Amino acid sequence: MSVYQVSCPGRTLILDEEQPLLEGGGCEPEPALWCVLESGHAGLHHTLAQGLQGGEGVPPVSLWLRWAEGAEFDSRREILPLSPCPVRFLAGTLQEDACGLPESHAGRHGFEFGPPISEADTTPYWLL
Repeated sequence: MSVYQVSCPGRTLILDEEQPLLEGGGCEPEPALWCVLESGHAGLHHTLAQGLQGGEGVPPVSLWLRWAEGAEFDSRREILPLSPCPVRFLAGTLQEDACGLPESHAGRHGFEFGPPISEADTTPYWLL
């Protein structure tokens, strides 16, 4: 997860009441998050809030925070599990890369934005 704007300028903070939902997962929760979709996208803003590894027959889960423009800090925002986008770049090769965004997302796929800025910007392999 990144605290740096890569695409959409939509930004939000993790609310105090949301913090307990995001602890104990596979990602380090960030206090401030940018929308990960393409700039100028239609619909809701999205950011990966937490990844739960699963195990013992339970599959991994991506928890996404999504909100409408102007609803960064009110009851219209939600944290919920969303399936990953199934599109892959160079599928079947050693360079294969997953989109890393939720299924049916607006705009370009995650791999079209270029390489991650740092290790913190890389989605854990078990969520892809």
